[in-house]
Amino acid sequence: MAPSKRGLCWPTSNVDPPFIFTKPGSKVSWLYNWSPHPTPRCSLQFIPMQWNHVNIDTLPGLCAQAGAPAVLGFNEPELAEQSNMSVELAAGEWMRCIEPLRKGQGGRAAVRCGSPGISSAPHGVSWLKAFLAAIRAQGGGVDFYALHWYGETLGQFYDYIWSTHHQLGADKPVWITEYAPTNWSVEHPLDKGHVENFVRESCKYLETLDWVERYAFFGAMRDTGTVGRWAAMLDNNGKITEVGKIYRDE
Repeated sequence: MAPSKRGLCWPTSNVDPPFIFTKPGSKVSWLYNWSPHPTPRCSLQFIPMQWNHVNIDTLPGLCAQAGAPAVLGFNEPELAEQSNMSVELAAGEWMRCIEPLRKGQGGRAAVRCGSPGISSAPHGVSWLKAFLAAIRAQGGGVDFYALHWYGETLGQFYDYIWSTHHQLGADKPVWITEYAPTNWSVEHPLDKGHVENFVRESCKYLETLDWVERYAFFGAMRDTGTVGRWAAMLDNNGKITEVGKIYRDE
């Protein structure tokens, strides 16, 4: 039986083991942690990520050790404060190290490879389109698109994923590997009920879209400054919040 769509983006430095999301009946089936190194004490399916090009040559061995069916590409390379990679650098490293994984070269089983995960900043799509053109010109490709989104309303979220999928090409499925309703405002955060309703309704909707293969809500941590006041799935004591319960159970 294939894993469910619902997963976690889990911080590698988190002191809380993710077993709280693995109780019987949990709808969460997989996890990634922005690195190729598996999260300790975790029974969820692990999906490695190659955050940038540093130590990329270790990726094939780490994927094999993890028995990973897929790997995620570079993290928001179009942003200077994230992996900050030019199209030329990203395409070159993809063709050198990730494309052989995708094609099962070197006697290894083929691994599905997701595109670099772009932010919902306006230049994210243009960066990814240029990257795709560069690797396709060399006989490369991706198996699915990885998208991130942050905003406030369900309508904004739905418009973004549909329009971006259309722009990139509807021939590939999508993994939404970060998303959350947040404005990061300390004085005027989104209302608690708004965030809880967003989580509940977005999960229901994403389950209906056959082109969305997997998704991971951004909030499996205690740090509300990072995820927004009401989007955190864990409280200051590491106990699951109402948003965490909705995401895990409903």
